[in-house]
Amino acid sequence: MPKSTFFNLSDEKRNNVVKASKKEFGRVSLNEALVKNIVIDAGIPRGSFYQYFEDIDDCFYYILNTYAKEIKQRLLLNLNKNKGDIINAYFDLYNYILEIINDSDNKDFFEKLFLNMNYKTQKMFTPNFNDGLNYILNAVDISKLNINSKFGIGYVLDIVESVMLHNIIESYKRNISKEKNIEIFEKELLLISKGIVKQ
Repeated sequence: MPKSTFFNLSDEKRNNVVKASKKEFGRVSLNEALVKNIVIDAGIPRGSFYQYFEDIDDCFYYILNTYAKEIKQRLLLNLNKNKGDIINAYFDLYNYILEIINDSDNKDFFEKLFLNMNYKTQKMFTPNFNDGLNYILNAVDISKLNINSKFGIGYVLDIVESVMLHNIIESYKRNISKEKNIEIFEKELLLISKGIVKQ
């Protein structure tokens, strides 16, 4: 979590630091990122960086957490908009995530993130993480599902999010267009919603 000095900066200065940080994290993975490049690009003294963040990891996870919160909020909005329908809510969420990661200011940052994803970054990026999970579960209309417990819904959310992440990573690896990516995800959601065993 950034230090209070970071939040006391003007919006412009804070945005410059974030923009420079995303540029560096889009150039190389977190393990190879250099504070030197961030401070040069942001136009701040090296010591200022450490007045804002504990270290470069703190900076990276702050930026990622900002997107994680936004995505979780969007999922809740989608669930309300779709009257608790998790399939439609996640389809809308997937489109929203693709908009974020394909934005020119974010493209390199997210490509490096997804191609170097680990357990910690995966759990932060997906909406179904511990902080606020009950809000998500309570927003799902269980009457529309062949599941009768919140525990079961949690499994479904994990499956959908795994498919979602897999598709995003594959889109980078195989250079799949946004349109094709959405088409594939829609088909996979259909399989999840209908199941694969004849009744």
